[in-house]
Amino acid sequence: MPRPGSAPRWAAAAGRWGCRLLVLLLLLLLVPGPGGASEITFELPDNAKQCFYEDITQGTKCTLEFQVITGGHYDVDCRLEDPDGNVLYKEMKKQYDSFTFTASKNGTYKFCFSNEFSTFTHKTVYFDFQVGEDPPLFPSENRVSALTQMESACVSIHEALKSVIDYQTHFRLREAQGRSRAEDLNTRVAYCHSMDTSQRCHESDSKKSDISLREVAEHSCTTETPAGELAGAAGVDGMSEEETEEEVFFKFVILHAADDTDEALRVQDLLQNDFGIKPGIIFAEMPCGRQHLQNLDDAVNGSAWTILLLTENFLRDTWCRFQFYTSLMNSVNRQHKYNSVIPMRPLNNPLTRERTPFALRTINALEEESRGFPTQVERIFQESVYKTQQTIWKETRRMAQREFTA
Repeated sequence: MPRPGSAPRWAAAAGRWGCRLLVLLLLLLLVPGPGGASEITFELPDNAKQCFYEDITQGTKCTLEFQVITGGHYDVDCRLEDPDGNVLYKEMKKQYDSFTFTASKNGTYKFCFSNEFSTFTHKTVYFDFQVGEDPPLFPSENRVSALTQMESACVSIHEALKSVIDYQTHFRLREAQGRSRAEDLNTRVAYCHSMDTSQRCHESDSKKSDISLREVAEHSCTTETPAGELAGAAGVDGMSEEETEEEVFFKFVILHAADDTDEALRVQDLLQNDFGIKPGIIFAEMPCGRQHLQNLDDAVNGSAWTILLLTENFLRDTWCRFQFYTSLMNSVNRQHKYNSVIPMRPLNNPLTRERTPFALRTINALEEESRGFPTQVERIFQESVYKTQQTIWKETRRMAQREFTA
């Protein structure tokens, strides 16, 4: 039997220990991380360099960790300098790395990430810069006497939670990198599927056109239609099959950013009305209700020249970048599109040469504000070149049709 009055004393003791445990747990959850820890994820454009600065006192232990999450080959240049400009760490084209050092002097330390070696791919970079050690979990943690059992348990839990946070960060980065690669692969597969579907549609249309013309000829023979009436029947739509193909094969197509539709229309009107280069089309005029990739394939392969409208919006529009890559690859892989990509800087909001992707700097661009612009237009858009490309385009379609029927 417990002695009288012992139960209240036990209850009071349990309450005091419960309060202490609650305070310790709250302290455990609210204690800050390393004194100077910086954890940032940022975008690094192509041909760009981004630097960060940190004031560090002498003798402080620091750790820099970084990883490229998306972009290109997932690599970046990294450089760390002390206040006097001495290089403490320098690595080129690293996907991820970790570097630990102890500050040898007081001052501002600088570390930079560079993507200057890349001409048209921007990167997403994550870094964690830790300065100094963790502050004590308890104000009296560094005392001479040993920690109590509860304090030791809290320290162990605190260290375990830090490990959990590190693992969570690691897996989040891996998930983001994996998602980026999956989306890139999905875009490539969708593009290949769109090109294959578009080619089949072209072949199917050519086959139907051939069958319809054969039926008209058979019908005209059985009904003995006079030559004049047959010519009228063949011109129901106002033009022959060859003329229809000529109408579909544009002289130029303008690929532009979504925010540059008005500027693209102005350039289209300028080329057609002032220079007589007809017919032309801008990407925004492609048929609605179809996939963008199919419209892009039809626009690029159904025209003699591909004009890239280089404005400041060009670099900000991811779809515009994809159009640029596709056009260049198309000009290399397809005979009738060889040397047909024309960068153009319009009057309004033009993209500077310094910010132009390196692959386009090697191509002579149309400069609308230059005095030699009319001469450039006449030299590029030659009728003989258009006729040659149109003939190659027709022959390519006929060959595809024969392969399809065989």
